[in-house]
Amino acid sequence: MTYSATITVDASQKYQTMIGGGCSGAFGIACQQFGSVGLSPANQEIVTQILFDENIGGLSIVRNDIGSTPGVVRGDVASILPVCPPTPAGPFNYVWDGNDTCQLQLTQTALKYNPNTYVYADAWSAPGCMKTVGTEDNGGFICGVRGSSNCSGDWRQAYADYLVQYVKFYEQEGIEVQLLGAYNEPDFNPITYASMESDGYQAKDFLEVLYPTAKAAFPNISIACCDATGARQERNILYELEQAGGADLFDVATWHNYQSNPERPFNSNGKPNMMTEWADGTGMWNAYWDVTGQLAEGFQWALYMHNAFVNSDTSGYTHWWCAQNTTGDNALIRLNHDSYFVSARLWAFASYFRFARPGSVRIEASSNVENVYVSAYVNTNGTVAIPVINAAHFPYQVTINLNGISATTATAYLTDNEHNVTMAGQTQIGGTFQVTVEPRAMKTYFLS
Repeated sequence: MTYSATITVDASQKYQTMIGGGCSGAFGIACQQFGSVGLSPANQEIVTQILFDENIGGLSIVRNDIGSTPGVVRGDVASILPVCPPTPAGPFNYVWDGNDTCQLQLTQTALKYNPNTYVYADAWSAPGCMKTVGTEDNGGFICGVRGSSNCSGDWRQAYADYLVQYVKFYEQEGIEVQLLGAYNEPDFNPITYASMESDGYQAKDFLEVLYPTAKAAFPNISIACCDATGARQERNILYELEQAGGADLFDVATWHNYQSNPERPFNSNGKPNMMTEWADGTGMWNAYWDVTGQLAEGFQWALYMHNAFVNSDTSGYTHWWCAQNTTGDNALIRLNHDSYFVSARLWAFASYFRFARPGSVRIEASSNVENVYVSAYVNTNGTVAIPVINAAHFPYQVTINLNGISATTATAYLTDNEHNVTMAGQTQIGGTFQVTVEPRAMKTYFLS
């Protein structure tokens, strides 16, 4: 029996502009990618190229941790303010070590292989002196927001200046930071590492200081809010922020996928949203595409991204770590001293972002069957990417109808248990063309 499906792509219906896929080297993990556990200089280059080269992994986002740790502590990112002053009056003696716990090198090398890399600088916590708990750990609030106490004064301007100074240090290195964030999971207090709590009302109290401060220094920079632990938690913060009168004090809604999934558009007043951190984090290293059906497999990640892009108009999707010396599944690439192993999760990213490049616009795409998923993107040069996911255990014969697209050639790239974004044929097309999509596979059609 032959199973068939019909896909319709309509370029006249436009949605979000895409930023891309990415990863992070936070908490000192970037140093593992650059030799601290034995990865040779040659393999350091190869690993970063695999991640960010447009023709390999296709990633285009780096999320850096703005450190808050005084001094050098393994597993933490050093603060640019090693000594906290006693009051908000200062003095503020900032220090730049030209390394940023290897995050600078990660960013520089990513830019080498992808000049369009989008740099997101995000703080897990303010320095301890600026918070109600007096330390970077143990949560607490920024001194000066509603509900704060046990403070030596209002530290909001000092924290805003601190964040902007970090961006200035990167500018000094010739790197533009496109997105700046003051929070990481403010709805969660892990106690054991850098963290800071906030609801939407408290976020308004700080963002009303940060937003004008950052824009005065860098008119083109975007401000993030607020990296909540899940899509639902982010919606709660955004609702409170709007209720407090702060709907215009951020540019990009940022969220994680740990506690809840994206199911509908965000209440962000038309502003873009990005998923800025997620990994399974509980399992052993999993390099598979589709073997056990576990969270960390590449096929599952292809569906996670599809749901975010289509259901929630998400513009960017960022894995937790880039490369890590580990036996777990928190990174896209596993390091073992001078060896490296690439997970199929990266090929899920590549199946989207090698073809839907930064600046592409998602357009309408629909399938008439439940287990064939499709999205579509028009690049700035007019080429079109149509990623198709077949969740069935049998192949589908698919008819693809194109409205408003004048491309003449479709090149197919297949990802499954045997193929990693492998070119799988080319055909001349008109307004309609027919293809076969293999079972439990992702096949991206690149139209030119």
